[in-house]
Amino acid sequence: MSGILGDLVGPAKLVVIKIGKDPEQFKVETEIEIGKQSFFNFKNDAKLALEYSILSKTQSRIVHALGDWHYKNLTDENVTTINDEEIPPDRDRILNDGDVIRIKKDDDILIFIFIVKFKGDIAWKRIQLDKEQSVYHIYSHLSEDNVDKASIGPLDTTGEVTHHAIIRFTEGHWQLEDADTSGTVLVNQNAITGTKVLNLYDVINIGSTHFVFVGDYIAYNQETFTNNNLTINIQERSVRNIFKKHILLKDISLTVEPGNMVLILGGSGAGKTTFINAVTGYEKAKADIKQGDIDVYDDYDKMKYKIGMVPQQDLLRGEDTVVMTLSNAAEMRMPNYASVNARKERVQNTLELFGLDTVKGELVEKLSGGQRKRLSIAIEFVADPSLFILDEPDSGLDGVMARDLMKQLRHIADQNKIVMVITHTPDRVVDLFDKVIVLAKNSQQTGQLAFYGTVAEAREFFGKNTMEEIILAINSEGEGGEGQADLYIEKFAKYRSEANANG
Repeated sequence: MSGILGDLVGPAKLVVIKIGKDPEQFKVETEIEIGKQSFFNFKNDAKLALEYSILSKTQSRIVHALGDWHYKNLTDENVTTINDEEIPPDRDRILNDGDVIRIKKDDDILIFIFIVKFKGDIAWKRIQLDKEQSVYHIYSHLSEDNVDKASIGPLDTTGEVTHHAIIRFTEGHWQLEDADTSGTVLVNQNAITGTKVLNLYDVINIGSTHFVFVGDYIAYNQETFTNNNLTINIQERSVRNIFKKHILLKDISLTVEPGNMVLILGGSGAGKTTFINAVTGYEKAKADIKQGDIDVYDDYDKMKYKIGMVPQQDLLRGEDTVVMTLSNAAEMRMPNYASVNARKERVQNTLELFGLDTVKGELVEKLSGGQRKRLSIAIEFVADPSLFILDEPDSGLDGVMARDLMKQLRHIADQNKIVMVITHTPDRVVDLFDKVIVLAKNSQQTGQLAFYGTVAEAREFFGKNTMEEIILAINSEGEGGEGQADLYIEKFAKYRSEANANG
């Protein structure tokens, strides 16, 4: 991109990745200098001061000139590479979209990813790499704005997608395999064909998505699909008897993005099941519940096929086989235009995903508790819903089986679906969740929102180390808790109000 028109380019983005920390994203206007934060640094749009000891006080400069973006290394205190090419001090190099800049010093490393067009903050997610799972698929689809967006999961998804690559654990290491010769798979901006052993902190680029290999997990940027956000605004959910009205829930407002797995936390009587019934439309509240532009209540006939609801008690028929159960579910829940072969293929893929293929001919009554749980979830999954809500899916399961089940739910969320889970043993699986909703019963015995945010933010907000300690904090003293529900409900309302006021 050169010439006069090139100088009219909009701002770029610089993503800073420090292993073990959440990626940071910065807007780059026409010029920015990068360096280490010091006591005397002042806020300056032309200076990016970062709190990383690996950086020099004056590390580098990024500038847009003559139609191109340029990167200049300004120090010899560490080693700089761009796409594995070392950049000596005072060297100027043109930057292209997706270029991977690494700053290395001894065993320390800092990664920058340069993105030509700034489109606001994009969510960064992670997927754990399980050696027993061994195979993960990278696939992509075109968004409504014709941007190629990639995802990663344990099983190639359904729908109109392009299968690009496989990450496989073999012979003691993870390797990347090019699965689509019509597309381009880049590692550190270098095209690969065949297979490549992944080295720590390699950056895989497919379309507009970047995947950073961190050994036991992959971190990747995922553009928020705002047209599929779940927006929840519950003004009130109440019941009446002949004497008075009792308000079960009130003033609950939040938004959940696709790709998020959300923990629903709360003590006994806080309204967790009432909340999910209101969200799904099974028990309507005075509320506005939308996924994208579809109103769950007004368009319930349309939305009910997009919602997968797994109750605590299964409704399985013991005299049916596993495959018969799933086939019947596919016939009832999949679109009418789906062919017989498409349904059979979907059933088989679902059996494999949930580890039920080896028992597909067994009667349901012969299944173990864990297998029954997986079958209940598979029944909802077979129709490919966009919203999954589960009420204590891990009840009655031991720690190993419960974690295995929750990991499968994590994989479902990683296919750009929303997964919301109630569990009474959250701490054994809390690392698998993106967000947590905390419901608390106030002094009027009404459930209200006491917190919504990431797990780390919840720990900081409540000053607690575990989710169970958070429940104790909001439970009443009569239930063995600390009786601080009203305090945290008010604190969160103030916290949210201040955050909104600050933009």
